[in-house]
Amino acid sequence: MEELNIKTFLSYVERVDRGLLSLVGKFRMEEREGKIFLFTEDRKLKENIESFLLTKFGNGFRDKVVVLLEGEESDGSPGVRKKAAEGLNVKYSFNNFVVGEGNRLAYEVALEVANSPGSLYNPLFIYGGVGLGKTHLLQAIGNFCVEKGYHVVYKSANDFSEEMVEAIKTGSVKEFRNRYRSIDLLLLDDIQFLSGKTRTQVEFFNIFNHMFLKEKQIVLASDRHPKELKDVSDRLVSRFEGGLVVEICLDELTKLEIIKRKLCELKIEVQDRIVESLMEQTSNNVRDIEGTIRGLKLRGVEHLKRKKVSVNDLEKIKLYTAVHFGIEPEELTGSKRSKKVNRARHIAFYLCRKLTDASLIEIARAFNRNDHSTVIYGIRKIEEERRKDRKLNYIISFLEKHIGDRL
Repeated sequence: MEELNIKTFLSYVERVDRGLLSLVGKFRMEEREGKIFLFTEDRKLKENIESFLLTKFGNGFRDKVVVLLEGEESDGSPGVRKKAAEGLNVKYSFNNFVVGEGNRLAYEVALEVANSPGSLYNPLFIYGGVGLGKTHLLQAIGNFCVEKGYHVVYKSANDFSEEMVEAIKTGSVKEFRNRYRSIDLLLLDDIQFLSGKTRTQVEFFNIFNHMFLKEKQIVLASDRHPKELKDVSDRLVSRFEGGLVVEICLDELTKLEIIKRKLCELKIEVQDRIVESLMEQTSNNVRDIEGTIRGLKLRGVEHLKRKKVSVNDLEKIKLYTAVHFGIEPEELTGSKRSKKVNRARHIAFYLCRKLTDASLIEIARAFNRNDHSTVIYGIRKIEEERRKDRKLNYIISFLEKHIGDRL
């Protein structure tokens, strides 16, 4: 179909099937963003028209025509009829979620909820550290349900609270309540930020109860288990625990698969050694991983594809760094922790990482360190200080060129 408005849509339907035209005439119609929205209060009628459209036009009709239930829009409350989906990002789906041992249960439960919202695990409470995929799963549930015609709202707890405060200021609390009570699926992220917000908690509790009694799905995400939420009312915590609480985490194999997939998505061809470097350089935070890989896309991976590391290269870096700072090379590999030696040692770590293809483990061994976490700490400290300290940035730039030309 070409770009649609109601007139061209009806004309097209009439050409295809006059019987379909009479069925479409039973719906309230709106045109938004190049799509036609059909609204009805009759769920059976909704299913019939979807089946008819699917038969006549195939799956492609969903890109142009959206069929929705009016639900509780009949009271004419402002804001209720705005969108079938709010706050969703179409890039998040179940198909591009990397599944591993640490997140498999959360993924499978989220998929079940998306297939049968309101009937299985309600509420669903997903918790885990920052950047582990909680938001991805919430968004995937929302996008999946929107395709099935559900009215979905995704919000952070902060945004929800700010919206409620604004409703109080403008005297539109009733409209605020009606808006949330009319939706089919509420996805509330970062629920820990309800902490201490008593009025928001009261409103959310009432909305929660209304949706739950109407068998409408609620999915929540937090960085901690409900029992560990601070300054959140006991009755809310009790509601959160009344459904299914599931943890999400990131194991090493899943992280490896995420790195490989992100590299593939950005069409970056890399060697196993570069994947290993990314494993070591990045934290167990998917957003951190994505940011690092986007950086590779911008800068190119040439700086990671250096010649194979040799012990001699690492020794040269230690020697030149020690000479520059007026200390003995042995001090860099020893246990001395004076400010001067520590700074030189951290810079040497940084240069070894920047100028060679050495892994963190290889660098740690070259400096007689048992744990490569010491190397990670030193490198990140220098990266942070270099951004703030112009003099340090100059020194490192000089050493990079001076030593790099001699390797």
